[in-house]
Amino acid sequence: MEQHIVKGFDRDLDKIKDHINKIAGLVESQLAYAYQSLNERDILVAEKVVQRDKKIDKLYQELLDMSIHVFALRQPLAIDLRYVISSIKIASDLEKIGDQSKNIAKASSWLSKLPVNQKVLSVDNLFDLVNSNFRKVVNSFNEEDLKDVKAIWLNDAEVNKSYDILFRETLTYMLEDTKNIPSCTQIISVAKNLERIGDQIQNIAEMIYYYVTGNHITQKISPKEMKIYKKEKKYKTDISNIFKKAKLIVKK
Repeated sequence: MEQHIVKGFDRDLDKIKDHINKIAGLVESQLAYAYQSLNERDILVAEKVVQRDKKIDKLYQELLDMSIHVFALRQPLAIDLRYVISSIKIASDLEKIGDQSKNIAKASSWLSKLPVNQKVLSVDNLFDLVNSNFRKVVNSFNEEDLKDVKAIWLNDAEVNKSYDILFRETLTYMLEDTKNIPSCTQIISVAKNLERIGDQIQNIAEMIYYYVTGNHITQKISPKEMKIYKKEKKYKTDISNIFKKAKLIVKK
């Protein structure tokens, strides 16, 4: 970003960027701890994630206050205005990822109360996809580099596909034996939160592209790429039909 004649303006924008990086750093560690609590069924780590979410909320509120300060005193125009508005939206998506990490930790707390020998399906593939995209999008934000942004945006279809496969496997496992319902319910919750994190990452990629170029990322994607994306993103599992079967089993 270009330097301004008024140095205070540059300092204000640097503070906003620094705050976003603080939030992103906390969110990344929250994701890691939530995953650890899930794999190890560690209720203490899960509780740590829930408590630390308050710090993310505090940093997000501080960033909003900083942005209002910039609007009030600096009257940003053009790319600076896009940067501040996009930063607010990026911070909002990061805060939501923090909330979803907290939800995963809560689900892992429930799983920790179940028998250790009860099988729990792995979310490794879905987590690895989401975690990789998260790191890439944070790097793109800091470098203002659009090299990976389009790929990150399009990769949300892969996240959806991975979620759909896990969802189908989990519900099938649930239908096979009602004893599996408690653990399967929590795994579905975890998977859904990871899928939503994928959506937030896609939003962040979209905002990065917007503030750097002034255009929307969908204008960069060819009709052929968009057609493939929509086809791959579409869920294949008939969720409503499976839930109907599940309810019948539970009644028995």
